[in-house]
Amino acid sequence: MKKLIFFFLVFTMMSNLSAQEPMMAFDKTTHDFGKIKITDIVSVDFTIKNIGKAPLFLSEPRSTCGCTVASYPKEPIMPGQSNKISITFEPEKEGPFTKQITIFSNAENSPITLVIKGEVIK
Repeated sequence: MKKLIFFFLVFTMMSNLSAQEPMMAFDKTTHDFGKIKITDIVSVDFTIKNIGKAPLFLSEPRSTCGCTVASYPKEPIMPGQSNKISITFEPEKEGPFTKQITIFSNAENSPITLVIKGEVIK
């Protein structure tokens, strides 16, 4: 009986710990720029919200190429608070594009991938 109580207490404590983790939520995970000129530099903001119960810390996002740069909040995002991740794309050649930006954090649902796409024209 003591073992059963011990395992129940350990399970309960572990459940409470995981409930205290931060959790990322985005207003969207994909953005389509449509047609853009090769001379255009375009940006989009993704709103990130911490829907967890602990501070959310982001690490530097990783993109699939140097033509895509992300700026992100360096300070923690507190539970219930929101902030912005800005993605800037500078076209290098004509044609359709799809770029992925991976967001890493201390959240339970990390990493999350954001996608930008569109078509570069003359």
